[in-house]
Amino acid sequence: MKIKMRRIQATFTNTRRPLRLHRVTPSVFAFALLASCLSFFLADEHGVGDAPWTAPYQAQAQGTAQRRRQRPTLHNQKHESTIRNIIQPRFQPDSKALVSGNHTKNVAVIVSSSRYWFNYRHVTNALSIYQLLKRGGMTDDDIVLMLADDIPCNMRNPFRGKIFPRGTGGEDLMENVEIDYSGTDVTVDAFLRVLLGRHLPGEEGSNRKGGGGGRSWPELNENTNVLVYLTGHGGDNFFKFQDGEELMSNDVASAFSQMYELGRYNEILFISDTCQAFTMADEIEVPNVFSVGSSLKGQNSYASHSDTDVGQSVIDRYSKIVKDFVDDAVTVTSGSPPTNIRAEPGAPPFDGATVAVMERFNLHDALVRIPSNHGELGPNSKVGHADHLCSRRMNQVPLSDFFAASSVERESRMGQSRVEASLWMDDALMVAEGRDQRQKKDDARKECAIDTEPNDENLNRNGKEEKDSISRKNEKGMSPSDPKFLAMVGGFMLFT
Repeated sequence: MKIKMRRIQATFTNTRRPLRLHRVTPSVFAFALLASCLSFFLADEHGVGDAPWTAPYQAQAQGTAQRRRQRPTLHNQKHESTIRNIIQPRFQPDSKALVSGNHTKNVAVIVSSSRYWFNYRHVTNALSIYQLLKRGGMTDDDIVLMLADDIPCNMRNPFRGKIFPRGTGGEDLMENVEIDYSGTDVTVDAFLRVLLGRHLPGEEGSNRKGGGGGRSWPELNENTNVLVYLTGHGGDNFFKFQDGEELMSNDVASAFSQMYELGRYNEILFISDTCQAFTMADEIEVPNVFSVGSSLKGQNSYASHSDTDVGQSVIDRYSKIVKDFVDDAVTVTSGSPPTNIRAEPGAPPFDGATVAVMERFNLHDALVRIPSNHGELGPNSKVGHADHLCSRRMNQVPLSDFFAASSVERESRMGQSRVEASLWMDDALMVAEGRDQRQKKDDARKECAIDTEPNDENLNRNGKEEKDSISRKNEKGMSPSDPKFLAMVGGFMLFT
């Protein structure tokens, strides 16, 4: 058996042959390279590489690459598909347009009721809504802005006089802002008096028209739509004012009932952005009041993000979502990002692209659906809304019915803007009383930045003068003709 196995193994061993590779000479390699180059040349010359079935795919790939290069920069890329599916089709001529209400004027009351530096985000919430209203064409005469603390001029603010919702390189929400109530003037009593038109002595009739000072006391009647926006700290059926007093849900209901009896509104949009926000609308029973809350009973309202330069959370999630989506909708539909309205004669009184979006964007989508679907409001936080008291549903009401000036007001202001633009070319307007008043208010608004931030040019000049003075003193002390120097030299020679 062993002999047979040895014979088989020997047989297999003898049958193996080493693998031999054919040697490739340089001439063979050169011929193969020449042939491949010639084949590529002939294929390109006769169009063999451009087969008909590849043309559509190449065109599609080129179109996709071009669209990616032209893709607008958005605050949230998730918004783009929603905007293209919901808002852009409404710009088509055959689309069903939203019908505006039968009002002739829009008025807004915006309240940030929190004090202290760590409530930076509440001021940002209020100013975000304020800037949307200004871009919609509403003037400061129609907006009552109440900020309980002067956060822009707070000593801890590294950017004095400015509020940044998205970092220091972005939009400054304090640009062209007119504040009506600030500090200890922001109270429950002041808020209710504004809604009911109960002026204190000396306040009645005060406004800013014609460049004058004073607070805004907009006239309310049965043809006025009123936006009431509250942001701050709150809880079940209460909203805190400066940690010292509370606005209860029955106070809000009572104020709206009195406004209804006095004929001070056509429709009201009541937005509460706080913890357990929707409970503030529990007792409202009068007609034509839309209610929205950023959280339900037992739920919290969360901050969005913090900024390392500011050192605080800079905005709450709900307000950020609403403003970001409107801004992104303007960017996608118009091709350019929106800009704030400038307080200059001849400047457009509203942003046309923003108004166009607001006219095609209903309240339910803007204030409820988008924050709920795209917002990431926080753990177990949901947006509450109610329109059962109204003659229209929220999905039938355009956002411009509360966040923009009425069409009549916009047309009249466009005419006034053209007149101001032509007059502004005249040098006489530069010394007019209205210009002087505007300049004084601008200087007062920027006072916190001017007084606390030294001018670089003055600082350099003063530093240079001080340095020159020190240099002159040193030079004078080392002069040989100085009596002190001569006395010192004489004493040294005498004792040596």
